[in-house]
Amino acid sequence: MLLSGQPKPLASTYLMSEDKLQSAVVKYIQYKYPNVKYCSSIAGAYISSRVQRAKIVRNGYVRGKNDLDIYEARGGYFALMLELKEKAYPTKEQKEWIEAMNQRGYCALITRGLNETIDVIDEYLSKERTRVV
Repeated sequence: MLLSGQPKPLASTYLMSEDKLQSAVVKYIQYKYPNVKYCSSIAGAYISSRVQRAKIVRNGYVRGKNDLDIYEARGGYFALMLELKEKAYPTKEQKEWIEAMNQRGYCALITRGLNETIDVIDEYLSKERTRVV
């Protein structure tokens, strides 16, 4: 869903895994916006042992945390927070996280596929900087 609320059709029907999608999005940001600060949140996806999962939870991992944050205040928001999806659907916890971030002044969205994600990033970063007084 673009910031305007209108979905944009994908140019291709090729689907990639979500980790490849996230990697492609990060490479795009690095190439097109080299000065933008961002951070991904992928810890939970790669932890399979109960001991390691308990450790990351003790250290602050939260189920449902979105995949990618872009720390640029634009268009009246403080940051862009994206949950990247390809084939899967967002979990209840992911939907709740996105809702909570929107209530706190962030632009938090669930995007589907590379084309939509890039369109959302470009649209968000083209907006005027948010002034903090």
